[in-house]
Amino acid sequence: MEHDNRARIIVGDRQSEHTVSPYLFGHFIEDIDDHMTAMLAYPLRNMDFEEEDRNGDGVSGCWYPLGFGKHNRYALEPAAKGHGGHSQKIRIFNKDRGAAGIGQAIELREDGGYRLRLIARATREIRRLQARLIDRRSGEQLGQAELELRSHRWTVLECGIHASRSCVEAELQVWAIPAPHGEWEDSVSTGQVWFDHISLLPDRHTALLKQDVFEMTRELNSGIMRLGGNYISLYHWDDFVGPTDLRANYINEAWDDAGHVHKYFGTDEFVALCKQLGVEPQLCVNMGTGTAEEAAAWVEYCNGGVDTAMGALRAANGYPEPYGVRYWEIGNEMYGPWQAGVCTPEQYAGQYLQFAAEMKAVDPDIVLLGCGTARDSLAPGWNRKVLELAGTEMDYLTLHLYPGRNFFPIDANTPGPERFKAMVAYPEVTRFVFGEVEALLAGNAELRHIKLAVTEWNTMYFPNSDLTNAHTLEAAVANACMLNEMMRQSHLVRIANFSDLVNGWVGGCIRVGDAYERMKKPGWSGQGEIAFGTATYHVLKLYANRNNYRLVDSEVVCDTFDAGPSQLSIALDRLGKLDVVVTISDNADVLTLFIVNRSLDEVSVTCDLSRWPLEGDAVVREISDADYEARNTIEEPHRLGEKVRRTRLRQSRWEAELHPHAVYVLEARLRNHSN
Repeated sequence: MEHDNRARIIVGDRQSEHTVSPYLFGHFIEDIDDHMTAMLAYPLRNMDFEEEDRNGDGVSGCWYPLGFGKHNRYALEPAAKGHGGHSQKIRIFNKDRGAAGIGQAIELREDGGYRLRLIARATREIRRLQARLIDRRSGEQLGQAELELRSHRWTVLECGIHASRSCVEAELQVWAIPAPHGEWEDSVSTGQVWFDHISLLPDRHTALLKQDVFEMTRELNSGIMRLGGNYISLYHWDDFVGPTDLRANYINEAWDDAGHVHKYFGTDEFVALCKQLGVEPQLCVNMGTGTAEEAAAWVEYCNGGVDTAMGALRAANGYPEPYGVRYWEIGNEMYGPWQAGVCTPEQYAGQYLQFAAEMKAVDPDIVLLGCGTARDSLAPGWNRKVLELAGTEMDYLTLHLYPGRNFFPIDANTPGPERFKAMVAYPEVTRFVFGEVEALLAGNAELRHIKLAVTEWNTMYFPNSDLTNAHTLEAAVANACMLNEMMRQSHLVRIANFSDLVNGWVGGCIRVGDAYERMKKPGWSGQGEIAFGTATYHVLKLYANRNNYRLVDSEVVCDTFDAGPSQLSIALDRLGKLDVVVTISDNADVLTLFIVNRSLDEVSVTCDLSRWPLEGDAVVREISDADYEARNTIEEPHRLGEKVRRTRLRQSRWEAELHPHAVYVLEARLRNHSN
């Protein structure tokens, strides 16, 4: 069969009545795998000694003992009053005549200041503590600070410590320095010191995020940020507000070997981050192990005045002004057997109504998102039944979309070209799912107010062991097609949250460290804190930073391809090689064409913009590479990114040779702003 790799795009002059929501370019934070530790600026782990002694050396988790005294003793003891975790005890014998301490391997990103904070107590034989930053390879000291410790009661100690240079294999050492030997009572006396908390925070951070992660996140212009995920069904918000020292230490029960819930990033910190980014906060409440009363109290904590009980608590925690959180999602994937509190659609609808009533009684202006499913096979009839029983009290129905192996029979043995074609059928899969829900809404006049929120979405390669979740150009092309489809469906879809922001399970758009590269090959780069953007990061940034106000109609004439068999009852044998969406800016001065060549062929394209009064040259933005499995890595963090050039439009046309598996954005300026 011969293929015609010429294509034509004719841009019409009709605009959509609805706008394109800026919340379509939202993002998602969850406490899973290394998401929090990769995102947050703290270089230390296990800061409250919450982890057990894993190797029998008497020291908690990733900490280890320091000192040469053969009689030194280390042990975990109960934490300070009101605190979680353990305290770390060190017992020093006079006969050893030396200091003892604990250390942890860290990476110092750059020379600069850090804030060291400790909670400690000691017997009178211990007079002071000494903190050192050390190059583990050479033994060179890169920084030092001393703190007096003169109390047997728990004491908060803080000081600055300066690193003279960056070091990827560094170590924080905290030493207990005993009094001179002559001041000890006898040769068998012991000095004891207890640590309840040790943290190190670089001066260079914003909203507790690593500075480069924050800056990359700000460039995403996300509009809305969701806090949720599986762990939220086991998350009790009130344990994670207020002074961090007094917050609970919880094992993250949502996954095996997931470690502890990161207690240093709760409601207050999440809202502060959203304010720094200038985005709308979106919270998912615990329906799995929580109650309607608990969810209502969370609403009051966020939105209540200081004359309310929870508003007063927020003010006491240092935040007198209400947060004004509008978007509240009730439950996360409650249909799933992997979810704490999994339930039937009837049970969910009943609980939803209870939660909605309690939460709206606190703040009637909040927007409520009910839990839907994108795969009916997970819970047959879920969406229909939930909408029938509780839809009148919903503003949005949520869907989680992870096309790939969820919808196609592909795995590690599928040839690359076949897998590629299935992955880039994202728009058709999504359109089918949206269409099923839209039919349910259209069939009931009382439900037509409901919109869709895709509160998690990404490509799904897991558990394909051959392709890690490092997000190749192939994934970025598929994700660009998804963004196109959500804009096409923006009369219905008003919120979308890309999963995840940093690292995470299916692969965050921002990468910190080389954990994903090590899925492909063993070894350690020695750059565990380097942050870089994936190909999908650059696509998301490219789309979100355009002025997409309304849709403009367009016609695309191009060759087709066959995406192969799927698990859906739709034909996927004649999909257009080009996936195109056109928008116009809010003051009608820029026309933007989003063009994805989702084929493995070069395509010659002619774009006809003659119905619009063009002015000057156009700007072309491109993300491409010769290899659709190309990816950004620690070694090549900038291989894939946005390439920008100016181009002349001849007779109101743009003609170009589009590279295979590539994303293009054409921005054309308009003369007449009144149309």
